[in-house]
Amino acid sequence: MVVGCMELNSIFEQKEKLLKELNWTENPFVKDLRDQDKETFLKFYYPLEAKDIVKSLAFDSKACLLLGPKGVGKTSAMYYVYYSLPESEFEIKFIKEPSENIEEFSKELGIDNSRFFGLIKKPITREIIAEKLKNSKKKIVIIIDEAHLLKNKSMYMEFKYLMDGVPNIRFVFSALDKESFPDSLIQLIGEKQIFQRKNFTKDEMKEIILKRIKAVGGSEIPFEKGYIDEVLTDHNLLTPRYVFDELNNKLASMIGIENNEIKPELKNDKNNEITTIHAEWWVLLSPSQKIILTTLLKNDGLTLQELIDLTKLGQNTVFNALYQLRGDDENEIKRKPQVPFPLILTKTNMVGKRKKNNYFINPKIKNLFTLH
Repeated sequence: MVVGCMELNSIFEQKEKLLKELNWTENPFVKDLRDQDKETFLKFYYPLEAKDIVKSLAFDSKACLLLGPKGVGKTSAMYYVYYSLPESEFEIKFIKEPSENIEEFSKELGIDNSRFFGLIKKPITREIIAEKLKNSKKKIVIIIDEAHLLKNKSMYMEFKYLMDGVPNIRFVFSALDKESFPDSLIQLIGEKQIFQRKNFTKDEMKEIILKRIKAVGGSEIPFEKGYIDEVLTDHNLLTPRYVFDELNNKLASMIGIENNEIKPELKNDKNNEITTIHAEWWVLLSPSQKIILTTLLKNDGLTLQELIDLTKLGQNTVFNALYQLRGDDENEIKRKPQVPFPLILTKTNMVGKRKKNNYFINPKIKNLFTLH
């Protein structure tokens, strides 16, 4: 990242000044709501499927399963369930990684087998756990996050037998997918209690952004609508992390220290001079798309990393622009029907055992930009 003549102290001072002008107590895009107290988390977290899980448990579902790829917020959803269930009715156990055997599981539940036979402690069993849990006057909700990490697959059946044999027990699982779960457990959970999150709509993501901003004292999204729409690409809508990275970069650019203030180090000779006068659709492209195209027009055949280095754009920004310029984003094509996608092509080369992509201007449009 290039900061020019700006001293580091000045950067931090300008950052604090910007946050003050926005009425923010801290940067919302690096804030982890899970680190906050229960009331703050519940106030500013956008629950989505987590709310449906709580509703299911309120109406006595035996189990729920939340599926989704990494980064969609499964763990945060588990925290919402944990915080939302009333203590007067539920006793909640939050297990952040699945227990690999019944002894570990009993410890996570806080169950200690105190019955001794001489000097030998009786081994813990599922039956002992079941007996202990049945004695509770409350419903026992066991939340198991990252359940797909379970290596000892027989533990899934232990969970099933407990669900079958203990009337007051409830399970909530999160996992990448249900492939590792035995069919009998999936049937017991029930298809209607299996929730899935693959990506987000634009409205959902805007609500997530706004709640994050409100969590630090703000009241509205300070970026222009056109910029937000540009950020909310199909790729970025896969996870809030991608969007927060983009918005964090935007914040930094507002004090002049971000990669997005582009002055690429390009080859500059007469044969590389370009014009956009013949490409009437050029004005429809986003700033990052224009920068990537300009860079490739002067330096054809670059890799992703070379584009990042030359343009000083963030990795997600370059990736998104390439995705759109290749014509892979159907929504982008619909938004800009005048643009003759694909504008760039990809050539894959093998470097050792690894594939490496090189990006080229589509020859069909390249001549539109030349002056010779």
